[in-house]
Amino acid sequence: MINLILADSELETIPAEMIDDYAIRKMAKQSGKRPQEMLLDSNFMHSAIERHFPGKSTRFGRPDIFYIFLNVAMDSIANRRGHLRVYIHTKHNQIISVDPGVRLPKSYNRFVGLMEDLFRKRRIESNGKELLSVRESTLAEALASTGAEQSFILSPTGTGTRPTEFLPRDGTVNIVIGGFTEGDFVSDVGNLGRKVSIFEDELTIWTVASEILVSYGVIRRL
Repeated sequence: MINLILADSELETIPAEMIDDYAIRKMAKQSGKRPQEMLLDSNFMHSAIERHFPGKSTRFGRPDIFYIFLNVAMDSIANRRGHLRVYIHTKHNQIISVDPGVRLPKSYNRFVGLMEDLFRKRRIESNGKELLSVRESTLAEALASTGAEQSFILSPTGTGTRPTEFLPRDGTVNIVIGGFTEGDFVSDVGNLGRKVSIFEDELTIWTVASEILVSYGVIRRL
C-alpha cells in the first residue's frame, strides 16, 4: 500500500483578511456565494491576494494543482488495484481524506464547488459512503495515523535516487510531496522521514506523483 500525502498544501477558503476586499465581494455577489465560503484561487484572485499578502500570490490559492493531481492519482493503476490512499494536508493543519472510489467532476469549476462544499460540510457522502472528509491534524499526526512502516519526503534537497530504489516491495509506505508551487515546507519535516529527490530539476506535483505511482506499479507488478 502507498499513502500519497500532499503536505502544506495551498488549498483553503478565502482568508479573513480578504473577505471585505471589493473584488472578492464582487465575485461572491456574481456567484451567489458568501465570501468566506469561496475557495481561494489565485488564477482569478491574483490582484486581491497581492493587496493583502504582497509577494505571495504565486503560492497562495492553487486549487488547480489539486484538480490535476487528484485526477492523475485517482485514475492510476495503483488506485484501481486498491493499492493507493490519498491525503491532502493543508498549511492550516487540516487533513482531507480521499476515498479511492471517489469520482471527481470533469469540470474544473464543478471541482471548485465540490471543495467549497467539503470545507463547509466537513464531509461529502454518496449513498451512505464517505467520499471526502476534512479534519484537524498536523502533518506529523497524519503520517503517524497511517500505520506505514516508512515515510519518504520528496524534496529537491533530498538524496538523489530513483523511485524504484526506495519504494518497498511489500508493506505500506508514506510518500510526502509538497503541495505548493515554490518555496519550502511550512511544517517541520526534518524528522518525519527520509528526504529523497527523484530528478535534478524541480517537477510539477502531478509529475512527481505520476513517477511514483508508475514506479510503484512496476515494483509491485500491478
